[in-house]
Amino acid sequence: MIQHIRYSKNIFLILQLLDLVFFISFFLLFLKYQYLQNGEVRTIEQLIKLHYKALILFIFSWCFISINTNIYKISRLDSLYSILKNNLYQTLLFSIVVFAVSGFKTSDLFSPKLSIIYLAILFFFTSLTRIFLFILLKIYRSFGGNIRKVIFIDENSNTQSFINLLSKRKDYGFVNFGIFLFDIKSDLRQKRYNFDLNDLKCFLLEESIQIIFFSLNGKLLESIQDEVVLLSQKCHIDIRFIPNTLYDPFNNLKLKYYDTFPILTFDNFPLDKIWNRILKRIFDIVFSLFIIVFVFSWLFPIIIIIILIDSGKPIFYLQKRVGLYGKIFYCYKFRTMKKSKENDIKATVKGDSRITRIGKILRKTSLDELPQFFNVLFGNMSVVGPRPHMVLQDEYYSEEMRRYTLRHYVKPGITGLAQIKGFRGQISSKEDIQKRIISDIYYIKNWSFILDIFIIIRTFFKTVGGDKKAF
Repeated sequence: MIQHIRYSKNIFLILQLLDLVFFISFFLLFLKYQYLQNGEVRTIEQLIKLHYKALILFIFSWCFISINTNIYKISRLDSLYSILKNNLYQTLLFSIVVFAVSGFKTSDLFSPKLSIIYLAILFFFTSLTRIFLFILLKIYRSFGGNIRKVIFIDENSNTQSFINLLSKRKDYGFVNFGIFLFDIKSDLRQKRYNFDLNDLKCFLLEESIQIIFFSLNGKLLESIQDEVVLLSQKCHIDIRFIPNTLYDPFNNLKLKYYDTFPILTFDNFPLDKIWNRILKRIFDIVFSLFIIVFVFSWLFPIIIIIILIDSGKPIFYLQKRVGLYGKIFYCYKFRTMKKSKENDIKATVKGDSRITRIGKILRKTSLDELPQFFNVLFGNMSVVGPRPHMVLQDEYYSEEMRRYTLRHYVKPGITGLAQIKGFRGQISSKEDIQKRIISDIYYIKNWSFILDIFIIIRTFFKTVGGDKKAF
């Protein structure tokens, strides 16, 4: 734990020192340029003497804002998206200070144009250092550096999948030192041990274990869980819990206090907030109109002619899909399949004989989905969200999968997090739909405008390159 704190402080200091270098360098560089534009030549010493108060205010403002944006906390579980999002929020909030100080000063600091360039360059360079450090740490952990020694206690339906994930994602830096199970014969080669509280305590201390992953609803008695939590606290070891189901509604509970009495309540989702919904809707309308005006105007006639030559009419295919709050709507697509009574009841599979020649190309590039921008304009869909399923599919999965209907909490999307993660195409097993639902639930619980932009950009590159999972 002490090693972990020391490591976090080192990262914190490195990033702050780099930011300080950027601040001072760009601040003086842009000031010098500002004066040159006015026909004045100033030395570095003169610039510091004239504007040192503004520089100090900028530095303190940046540090104060960083407390809320957490830009100096790079966790091993972070993604490039989260790092860039936090840094963007940091820069946007800091821009208020820059424009305010520049406007209130009697002598010139930065012009509005120069202020924007200053902020853009500052965002670019601070992001660059964070991305470089992030990638460097990932590589370092992949080769066995900066590891966290972990153990697993008890086992439920998700434990082995999680162990496999940590084994595959070596860049997380979690090294499995063993799993302690109820009433088994210990096997040192497989790192499997029979659970005993005293043996566990010795193991934790001898191996310097840093994290315990405890599987909920396993075979151990519930009272054992309390004993393990107390043991972890005494040994100053971090303890985390693996849920028995990934769709447990109680995963979203938030602790609130009535005076000093703790009560658990369901936490609000980001799109519960009216301003978030308005922002998402405005973006949907603007983005859809942009695509319709600048892409549909020339691409639509080309696709229509090719479909007519290849397989004749109809051009479009309207299929009932399940949308917001479970409401049925007609989803628009370019027709990519031959006429068949099975089209509304049978999902597409790899090598499906119903798919036309041009249909294969349209599906591979996702161009068959373009008419759905009209669905977005009409309010049935959003640009980004969980992909809508056929009515029969939806009815089946809502019965088979817990928390499946949570995906109806937001409007379905033309693209989504599951699609850019590669969880699209044929559903051949329960695991396939589970991965989609996990991604959809993550999206709903962690929605942000920046996440939508990130998904759109990733979708664009997948469309250009051709998605291997599309057929």
